[in-house]
Amino acid sequence: MANFSEDMQMDERIDNSPTQSGLQINDRAEEDKPIWDIFRKDHFPEIPKCCEGFTDTFFRVFKVVFYVFLIVVGICGVVASRGGLQILASILGGHGKRLSNRTVTQDFISYLFFFLIAVPDALKFLQSIYKFLFGNRERPTCARFMMVIIKEALHLFGVACLLFKVMPYLDPLQTCIVTLSAPVLPSIDNLVSYCVQKTCDKEIRLRNCFDILSCLCVLAALGVVIVTILGSSDSKYSRQDPAKVELMAWVVASVALLSIRWMETNSFLCRKLIVDKTDQKVQDKGYVLSDMCSSLIRLILLTALFPTLLCPGIRGMNETYDMFMTLTNVTRLVPANCTGMRNISSDMNSTLYCLEEGVSYWFVIGSYLAHTLGAYLTTYFGVLACRLKMQMAGFAFPLVLATPLYILMIIALNEAGKTFLNGYIPFNSDDKWLLIAFVCIGWLGQSWLCRHVWHERQQDRLEIAQKLFVLPHYCSPMVDIALLHSRRKQNQSKQKQENKKEENIPNTNTKLNQSKEEHEPKKEEKSPNTKVYICATMWHENRVEMKQILISIFRLDKFQYNESQREKKDYYKFEAHILFDDAMKTNKETNRRGPNDFVNQFKEILNDSASAFYNKKIDSPKIYVTPYGGRLEYELPGKHKLFVHLKDKDKIRPKKRWSQVMYMYYFVGYELMMKEENPFSETSSNESETSSIEERSIDSLSEKIKQKAENTYILALDGDVDFQPEALQLLIDRMKINPKVGATCGRIKPDGSGPVVWYQRFEYAIGHWLQKSAEHMFGSVLCSPGCFSLFRVKALMDDNVMRTYATLPTEARHFLQYDQGEDRWLCTLMLQQGYKIEYCAAAEAKTFAPEEFREFFNQRRRWIPSTMANIMDLLQSYARTTKVNPNISYFYIFYQIILFVSSVLGPSTVLIALESAVASVFDVSPVWAYLLTYGPTVLFIVICLKAKTDTQLTWAMILSALFALLMMAVFVGSLLSIAKEGWYTPTGLFFYLLVGTFVIAGILHPHEFSDLVWGLLYFICIPAGYLFLIIYAICNLNNISWGTRENKSAVLQNDGQNRKKSKKKETEEEIDFVTNEMIDGMIKQVKSSNFSGASCSEAFFSTFRWINNLVILKSLESVQNIFEKSKDEADHDLPDKIVRNKSILKSKRIKKSVCGLKRLDEETWVRDDPSNSISVLNPLEEKFWKDFIEKHLKPLSTDQEKEKRDKQMLAELRNKVAFGFFFLNALWLAIMTAMNEVKHSINFKITQPSGPPVTIEPLGFVFLLVFAMLLLLQFIGMLLHRHETFLHILSITKIRKRKTRDVKQEICLIQGTSSAANSSA
Repeated sequence: MANFSEDMQMDERIDNSPTQSGLQINDRAEEDKPIWDIFRKDHFPEIPKCCEGFTDTFFRVFKVVFYVFLIVVGICGVVASRGGLQILASILGGHGKRLSNRTVTQDFISYLFFFLIAVPDALKFLQSIYKFLFGNRERPTCARFMMVIIKEALHLFGVACLLFKVMPYLDPLQTCIVTLSAPVLPSIDNLVSYCVQKTCDKEIRLRNCFDILSCLCVLAALGVVIVTILGSSDSKYSRQDPAKVELMAWVVASVALLSIRWMETNSFLCRKLIVDKTDQKVQDKGYVLSDMCSSLIRLILLTALFPTLLCPGIRGMNETYDMFMTLTNVTRLVPANCTGMRNISSDMNSTLYCLEEGVSYWFVIGSYLAHTLGAYLTTYFGVLACRLKMQMAGFAFPLVLATPLYILMIIALNEAGKTFLNGYIPFNSDDKWLLIAFVCIGWLGQSWLCRHVWHERQQDRLEIAQKLFVLPHYCSPMVDIALLHSRRKQNQSKQKQENKKEENIPNTNTKLNQSKEEHEPKKEEKSPNTKVYICATMWHENRVEMKQILISIFRLDKFQYNESQREKKDYYKFEAHILFDDAMKTNKETNRRGPNDFVNQFKEILNDSASAFYNKKIDSPKIYVTPYGGRLEYELPGKHKLFVHLKDKDKIRPKKRWSQVMYMYYFVGYELMMKEENPFSETSSNESETSSIEERSIDSLSEKIKQKAENTYILALDGDVDFQPEALQLLIDRMKINPKVGATCGRIKPDGSGPVVWYQRFEYAIGHWLQKSAEHMFGSVLCSPGCFSLFRVKALMDDNVMRTYATLPTEARHFLQYDQGEDRWLCTLMLQQGYKIEYCAAAEAKTFAPEEFREFFNQRRRWIPSTMANIMDLLQSYARTTKVNPNISYFYIFYQIILFVSSVLGPSTVLIALESAVASVFDVSPVWAYLLTYGPTVLFIVICLKAKTDTQLTWAMILSALFALLMMAVFVGSLLSIAKEGWYTPTGLFFYLLVGTFVIAGILHPHEFSDLVWGLLYFICIPAGYLFLIIYAICNLNNISWGTRENKSAVLQNDGQNRKKSKKKETEEEIDFVTNEMIDGMIKQVKSSNFSGASCSEAFFSTFRWINNLVILKSLESVQNIFEKSKDEADHDLPDKIVRNKSILKSKRIKKSVCGLKRLDEETWVRDDPSNSISVLNPLEEKFWKDFIEKHLKPLSTDQEKEKRDKQMLAELRNKVAFGFFFLNALWLAIMTAMNEVKHSINFKITQPSGPPVTIEPLGFVFLLVFAMLLLLQFIGMLLHRHETFLHILSITKIRKRKTRDVKQEICLIQGTSSAANSSA
């Protein structure tokens, strides 16, 4: 052992020497080959496809068009909004033709203005109630709540003053100046903050000068409006109108009150209330409750102020509406306030005018619609542009440019004719050019104030509006100004203060530095580094499956290397880890323990795949002997590392859940915490002197560790997954949007061939299209499958998650919940801790699905009980979960209860449908229909409870095939029933809804539309999936075996040579055995011989036997020497200090010494390949593994009594669950059968337009209605999710076409291996 340790240390020194490595792809061959060895494998010609690249081209073209669309909508929306509102305000102000009383049109426009303010608040109130009921019930701080209430109440008063007291008495130029002067208080705040700063930086001083000038521009523009009002000699300022001083007061008040909402954007004091103190990010907790209360208060205030202060003496709403409709009626009924009517045309649809008012009433409605639609579309697409990271062209450019274009347009139209818009937008001709000049000055001032919108700060794709804007951001009277100044200046963490604290720099110029960060975008501003640990679990995967995941890792290595060279913002570091379960085996002859055939198969495939993908070989790995077995460490050409952990079941617990616990604790406990000098905060470090380590929790960790954990992710994979690098980036995007997202799963596509796989393709498609999408939109996904899911490390570290996940089962239900569906249980723990799980449909991955009927049933035999157990656990803890998790609401719990009940009653529902179809199609009596459907089902239940597993599966296959034929009868029977009873029956409507939902879902997933082809196969296999499979799973709850990949063997390329070597070795060992036995016999013969009393004949025969034995031994020694000279067996198969000797006597002693070794040789396997680099674990890491294995992953000792108790508990649980399950289904069958017998008494009939009356069964109708509502709800969720997915894909689309990857060749590598594996098999 001393020599072995010295060799390992020497190898480590050699391995640490500097080497030259780099990514050299497709530049040259791995080595010069001779002419006769130029033939290639795994190389297939490219087959062009007609739709290849169509999706990428479509989205790139669409993004260009969408940029143009955003610019057009932004500019036109602002122009239409401003113009429509100005027309309405001018009419409300009388436009120079004031009457003694309020006209009908003025009252009508006043009510339109009322709804202009009230409708957005009402919608905001309803939206907040929806969010509050569906989970977001966080409470804001008292200071934040009061600030929102006061700010919104004052803003309401400012908007009301602007609409009712200011705009009706100003011309368009004055109105534009007032709106441009609205951010007067934020500009004053900037002016004051910069005036108190003392700095010698020329750049800062220059910027401060511009800030002062911008503030002066805004104030000067507002002053000009006041001057023009006071100096106006317009006739509309009469005794009956507000006085000029009063109008001036209303202008000042409205401007000041409007700008209060945007103080939060510029004021550090206001922003302090919503910025998290730990990471300086916007965390406006409880904004839903704040918005709900503020909207309600605004509605109450508006309702109180409208008939008193804003519009005193206004008519009632019904009276105003009736009179307005009368004025638009061609009967020419003249209202009381009109002296006559003027009809432009004799046509019945002509536009009518009231002579006193001189206005078209359809023109009023058109102006209102133009303003409303323009403001809404501008707001919606402006926010969307920021979320899609299209801010400069789609948000800043159109909104900043819209006001000057609007002014140019109305000036041009005014100069074109004296009766501009029939005089509805009057100009103050005396001061027109002065006002135009100060419009430009005011526009320059406010453009400088909102210059931050031109800088695309580092933000996540599809960031929620709460983090991008000061909410609420909608204000239709000045939509462009509201959006520009509601855009937050900084929504990422400030690293500068933290750096100062680390460098111990005195924080004397804090305010200066904050202002500099706020107004000057930092080019090198970066979010915390993102790191991804890719973890795949392997066991008995075949060659095709292994190559598939290796190609995926190689793709990611190449992709991320290119991203790092371009210094992309989306770059992240990653490590790939593959954990081999039960990877070690013991050679009983040599008493050595080393990697099994699956590990050797993996090494072969890795070398072949790397040579084909990179066109070069990967360096030999570093090999470690670890406390859990062994580890291989490869360095990929893209500078990323691949770790292969070889688990020894004699040292660490096997199975997938324990592999997940293993890498979770390794990444969190060792990589994240133990490598840090002080992972705990200063306060916790001081408290640690008086408290033990066991009392510490995640709350005591330092902010650096928490921030690092929030941006560190684990990508859980199966050992056969195929995914693209873009899919991982999409998952990371979803995680970055919301820090409370604990996991995100992608779209899983089953791979393989055969009817079983075809069935699963449709099943997976419908499950993802409808169920997962609805869960994502209405609450949270319940299961993030372990084959392709991204987990946040901080969520795993939280209380009751990772530590609970490492718990041993103690009850019978634990075996089902913990080990049969470990990924679902982990998600349940995260949901109960308050995290959300999301579904990203654009992140696609392929995994091999079971191709055989038996394997498929065994897989689902694990999944079904685990699903039910975890859902029951979640439903039982609904009270606590709904409190701690804002995404889980009572409505969502009710939705899951309905789904759970429908799943439990699924078998009886299938039987009812089959019985009804058999009776109607084959025209048999109900008794025979019951026997044909219920009889085989009862027989199968008895078989599942009494027979062996193979017998159960055989009968399941037979019955599934027979009942598939009956399902065709169900299909025909349903069509006949619809045709007989009418096309508008409940059955027919549900059938249309079902088929229509599937077809529309397929159309919305065009690249997956082909999965609908297998819908007919899925339909006829409903008895197999919803009847016999569920019965098989329920009756086998006590079977906790894995069920898949248990009896597979590895396939090695040199398997024949290995067999030949093993055969030679066996022959040599047999010769050794015979030789040793003969020597032992001769020695015993010598010891037992007594020549003193023996006769001559006996002595002669004894001597003859000795000579004969010596001749045989000589022959055996010659044969043995031939084997020893062969190069097929290496001398290092024996321990280092044992050297085989050619002498037979020495061979015997060596054989005895080998057999006498009691210690298992667990280390010499690392020296099998001389090219490998042997390394030693870090002492800290070795200590971690030993302590961790001892506490959590120590192999379980065999306890026959415990195993017997566990089997008994599982059998009892199986009996209880089976009894309850079959009893509920039998009860449902009995109820439905009884109602069918008395249907003439309780059924009711509904007449239809065509056909006979429809007979309705009450209970069946209710059950059908519930299913239809669930389907409709899932359909709505799918539509919302498709919209979200489309935006996500659009956000990551690059207009410039990136360098294409040779994806087809990568796929051909997998296909080529598949054919090779099939031929070898």
